[in-house]
Amino acid sequence: MSETWAWLGVARGRFLPLTLSCVALGLALALPPAPPASLPFGEALLVLIGALAAHVAVNALNEYGDYRSGLDLRTRRTAFSGGSGTLVAHPQLLGRTLLLGIGSLLTCALIGLFFLLRQPQLFASLAPLGLAGLLLVLAYTPWLTRHPWLCLFAPGLGFALMVLGARLVLGGPLDSGDLLLTLVPLLLCNNLLLLSQIPDIDADRAAGRRTLPMQIGVAGALRVALRHWLLAYGVLLAALWQRELAGAALGLLTLPLALRAAWLLRRNALEPQRLLPALGLNAAVSVGTPLLMAVGLLI
Repeated sequence: MSETWAWLGVARGRFLPLTLSCVALGLALALPPAPPASLPFGEALLVLIGALAAHVAVNALNEYGDYRSGLDLRTRRTAFSGGSGTLVAHPQLLGRTLLLGIGSLLTCALIGLFFLLRQPQLFASLAPLGLAGLLLVLAYTPWLTRHPWLCLFAPGLGFALMVLGARLVLGGPLDSGDLLLTLVPLLLCNNLLLLSQIPDIDADRAAGRRTLPMQIGVAGALRVALRHWLLAYGVLLAALWQRELAGAALGLLTLPLALRAAWLLRRNALEPQRLLPALGLNAAVSVGTPLLMAVGLLI
């Protein structure tokens, strides 16, 4: 692999579709059912670029921090845990990784500033969302990973902010329905990181991290994940009772995947090295559910 492509590996491209899914949900919440010609493509594209920049920033800064701490040298990598391994194979790219993280974060901030200047009436709502997102990116690796419950909710909150930010700049002030449906990606994205931390417990402990699976054990972490799934799908069932939100219930189509993942997790709880199929299903649930919600709301 050339250095150029290896450098881009720290962006963890296999996880970026989650950003597309969350922005799609924010766009669907902002718009009534309408033909494509009426969609604000320019603004929607700018929102997507900003969200992708935020995701790339946290990934790159995490890769930088994990290599500097020595964690990457201890981790047993899988397709869904342990980082990309790019800096282990190409340590000379450490400086470029930091530049990618900082540059992506600045790109996100500038896009947020553009929308603040363009829609000053939204300042009281948009500025706190943007500031919270930037702080999450900066604090995740060096600080939040040392606090188990904060680390649990940090990823879900980050992707929920993407949904709400897209909804706000493309559709105006938020309402209770937006907040209710945003709970779904929040809970599912919490699970995405929570379960991926299970194979990394020993490596994380050696690097000084304090994740939830480390604190409450694998069985306890699986119980938390199950509750998150129950709450997320409960929200989708509740949406059926509200006409304007009922389309989001299309996200229930991923329920069989979540049930299968839960069964595999319970069966292999004492053998974390055999959790890879469950982690794959969990990733599919996390990406597919918001996307199906968006499709349902738009049609």
